[in-house]
Amino acid sequence: MNMEKITDAQEITLQRYLDGELEGPALQQLKQELSSSLAMQRRLEELRPVHDFLSRNSLQAPSATFVDKVMRNLSRGAASPYPSPKNGLMLLAGVMVASGMLAALLTAGTFDQVSGLLSLNQMDVLKNVQAPEIPSVNINGKLVMKILIGVNLVLAFIVLDRTVLRPFFQRRAMMGH
Repeated sequence: MNMEKITDAQEITLQRYLDGELEGPALQQLKQELSSSLAMQRRLEELRPVHDFLSRNSLQAPSATFVDKVMRNLSRGAASPYPSPKNGLMLLAGVMVASGMLAALLTAGTFDQVSGLLSLNQMDVLKNVQAPEIPSVNINGKLVMKILIGVNLVLAFIVLDRTVLRPFFQRRAMMGH
């Protein structure tokens, strides 16, 4: 299958045509190309809705003080790639509270009796599907809660590292140079 491609010059000509900038011989040449090129016709039909949308909706001009504001803020430097320490510490506190609550419930024996066999074959969703027999899984409530506490502590360490430790040590390294 021969896929005809249009050139950059043809693309610009189509855009100028949609903007109403072509006249005389350039307009006649475009009409001739359109009549003989399926790719040009398709591209024109792709560009037409975009052009119509952009011409109906005007772009907002920046305020008169835009350039001054940008120039004043150039000296501030880039924003930190790390979340704010305040938000990070709040998230860290939440993770620690959740871990503490899980540990307290675990210590109180809340999950001592939570154990048993979990059979996924009994699920209504799987009854309608021809699937191989899924083995049953033995669930131990205490082990599940210990895993959740471990995951929470790993998450807490990651949050601490990203929001407090890295920015702190990067600032110290920058001050030393």
